Amino acid sequence: MLDEIGIILNFDPPAIAFSLELLTALAAPLVTKLYADAMKRQLAGRYLHFAFIAMKSIFRKLPGSVIDLEVALEAQEFHSYWQTAYERALEQVEIKGFRKGLAPKELADQAVDKEKVFEEAAQEAVRVSLNEATQENNWVIIDQPKIEVTHAAPDKGLKYKAQLTVFPEIELGNYKKIAKKVLSEKQEIKIETQEMEKTLNWLRESRAKLTRVSRGAVKGDVIELNLKSYVEGKAIPGGELKNDRLILGESRFLPGFDDELVNHKESEAVDFSLTAPVDYWNRELQSKRVDFKVKVNAVYERELPELNDDFIRGLGPNFSTLAEARTNIESGLKLEKEEKERERLRLKILEEIIKTSKIDMPQIMVDKNLDNMILEVKAMMNPHTKQGVASLTQNNNSPRSGVGVNPGAVNLPKDDELRTQLAPRARERVLANLVMHKITQVEHLEPTKEEVDEEARKLNLDPQTYYDYSYGRVETRKVFEFLERQ
Repeated sequence: MLDEIGIILNFDPPAIAFSLELLTALAAPLVTKLYADAMKRQLAGRYLHFAFIAMKSIFRKLPGSVIDLEVALEAQEFHSYWQTAYERALEQVEIKGFRKGLAPKELADQAVDKEKVFEEAAQEAVRVSLNEATQENNWVIIDQPKIEVTHAAPDKGLKYKAQLTVFPEIELGNYKKIAKKVLSEKQEIKIETQEMEKTLNWLRESRAKLTRVSRGAVKGDVIELNLKSYVEGKAIPGGELKNDRLILGESRFLPGFDDELVNHKESEAVDFSLTAPVDYWNRELQSKRVDFKVKVNAVYERELPELNDDFIRGLGPNFSTLAEARTNIESGLKLEKEEKERERLRLKILEEIIKTSKIDMPQIMVDKNLDNMILEVKAMMNPHTKQGVASLTQNNNSPRSGVGVNPGAVNLPKDDELRTQLAPRARERVLANLVMHKITQVEHLEPTKEEVDEEARKLNLDPQTYYDYSYGRVETRKVFEFLERQ
């Protein structure tokens, strides 16, 4: 790790500023990979030299796992680095009439770039001394250190300051006790009759017979329409639909949208305006008047099939009676609820462990995770429909779903807005990763290569390309399975 220091010399004023180039990977599993990569580089640096140098160093800890370090090398110590760099430079000197590196020292000395020698000596001295300091204090550097040489001369020694961001110290709460307590609160899984009926009704609606009618539309009909929407006379980007279908009364557009279409017939045009709620999920439309131009292309009456054995047999060869379907649905709903309850308990366990743990979290971890989250959000967006109809829809102040959806049509906030919105979640994710990482270390739950490869194969992923992702899944599962055994 510390073999990557690059020095830029500046003799006016007489200070030397340089930086350490460190590529920090925060892909999932965020903390595990970050720690492992930093350790690999740091350990590599350890074996660049046969012995550590003698030096004087003092440091103080700052919030955010930041270390202020001051290092001083005496003249004799620093001179050895200067001498090594100087002799290496002599070996590279080429003078006509002499083989490379074999010219008389007096002649070769005149050809040596003393400033370059001094730069290399300073670089090597900082490299070794900083590596020694990190090893002595068990620091794992996770970000580019800020280094300033405050004094340097071949006959007077070297002094420098370094500000380091290190992997945080983690003092876990009593995670075993917490897990046992939370798991004792597990809720009994029950399937209510109305849940069964809701699922069966959904099956009926999915196979409803549509009959085109010439009468005015009523709630429950399917309407096919063309739609244009405007704010302050300007078309809303992506706010146009053609031949879109929705169930009247269930569209989840702005409040009042469906009511405006009741009693309208095929081929009729209707213009109306609605005001978005003050707490509407899309900030750009909050409290604004939205003008709609709608053309009704068709009205369809829905006829739901009767719920009986014949209907069930029509769904496929797996069921022959309504009773069998009910049993299967009940089993499926129970499994789904059990999974949700397991996820709820796991989330609460993690939250409680985080609350009782002491972690001085580095901001760089949050920033890197936030960068990744923003990329994830953008990747999920359809580039052709980032803005549009979903910004006009509402379901508890969120985009609508169901018949008539224009997939992916949402307003994507600007990067600074996105960072503000996602920052709390990024912090929570990092804290969770740090806690998981520490439990893995303490309980020796590190996934084996065989486990990671097997996980990738189960997901039909290339084990090498998606090693980190697969590792994170296995690690998470092993930690929670361990906690659930308490």
